[in-house]
Amino acid sequence: MSRDILVVGGDDPATALASELSGNVLHVAPEAEEVDDGFVDGVRRADGTPVDGLDLVVHALYPQQSRTPARIDEMTESEWTAACDDPLEAGIRLARGAHRHLTARQGTIVFCVPLVGAAGAASFVALSALAEGLRVLARSLARSWGSEQIRAHAVTLHPSMFLAPEDAAATAEATALHDPALGRLPSAAEIAAVIDALSDSRITAGLTGASLVMDGGTWMAG
Repeated sequence: MSRDILVVGGDDPATALASELSGNVLHVAPEAEEVDDGFVDGVRRADGTPVDGLDLVVHALYPQQSRTPARIDEMTESEWTAACDDPLEAGIRLARGAHRHLTARQGTIVFCVPLVGAAGAASFVALSALAEGLRVLARSLARSWGSEQIRAHAVTLHPSMFLAPEDAAATAEATALHDPALGRLPSAAEIAAVIDALSDSRITAGLTGASLVMDGGTWMAG
């Protein structure tokens, strides 16, 4: 039976990964405020049939406000809410709504998070806070849902997967501990292959709550 996969988020990395993951991929790009507890129930396949069981959910929902550089001391309360609080709440609501669909398949949920969360970035405090919130959410879901054989992971990706080229270059220069050990950054196909493996119980049945870094060996802190 082919796997059913839901990818949530607009732009990269969601768009790039949706085209590389193996299975029946449904890619939706809602605004954060559009994601409620019933959001997954409302997703429809191309033929109009509803989703009923998911093998994999990939979260990569980062609004433009999160991806735009801004000093924290110059952000208004509403700007912070749009850049951090609202998308974090959307991630929580997505997980709640996906629970019964993941239970039906003993599925996996993966949160793609930018490296700026682990390393910190002066002009992306909201994005960093959002990334770390989602990483902690993944670990908490792994503990909460492990007995139901639902797995949850976070996969940390290079800033270039999330930010405009000029912003990604500046952020990487400020935070990278090394040049990429592999001499390059991983491709979307390589990242998708790892996410596929995380959701394949034949390969990773005993793994949950992992926080993997796929940046070609740029950030290798102890």
